[in-house]
Amino acid sequence: MIALPPPAASRGGTTRHELKRAARRLFAERGIAAVGMREVVEAAGQRNAAAVHYYFGSKDDLLRELLIDGADQIDARRGALIDAAEAKGAAMTLRDLVAATILPGLELSRTTGESETYFRFIVNVQNERRELFRATVPEHSDSYRRYMEHVHALLAPLPGALVKQRILFAGLTGQTLLAAREAALDRSDTGDHHFWSRPEALAGMIDAVEAILANPR
Repeated sequence: MIALPPPAASRGGTTRHELKRAARRLFAERGIAAVGMREVVEAAGQRNAAAVHYYFGSKDDLLRELLIDGADQIDARRGALIDAAEAKGAAMTLRDLVAATILPGLELSRTTGESETYFRFIVNVQNERRELFRATVPEHSDSYRRYMEHVHALLAPLPGALVKQRILFAGLTGQTLLAAREAALDRSDTGDHHFWSRPEALAGMIDAVEAILANPR
């Protein structure tokens, strides 16, 4: 009797998903260079030591796919929020734009696991493999370009170089806050947290990033 190959979703798709989830967690918790591909295979509960190579190719290929998975989710949601801000016309505010950069980070997929570790993962990629990050993420972040254009327009009286610096500092601050929130919720058995799950924490994150951009000096 000839054995039929299993459906992709039942084996191949599941294995690929488990490898990505395990890899993202290891990279998030331990860094990029410290994690070997055999460790990813073991953490995913797989027996084939060549599983990562089979499904993704090289370690860099795996890193790129993990970056793109989250970047595409964020870009789609951020784009929708910027669309809504643009619909306000002249009433669009800096806070609208800041919210468009923070809220998507709170809405990453729980099903595929990005909500568990994505921001700590990208912080480590930026620290250790910045060129790979720069070569991968911008193509999947068109809405971020729109965000920057609007911020420059709203802060037009300020020198362009200063606005660019503030956008950089605001972005790093937002990313750090999202990573801290992610880590706290990840440690919680209930997926809830006494501070980070409160509406005041979200408002405070937006306040902090907005303040960096809007500083009058």
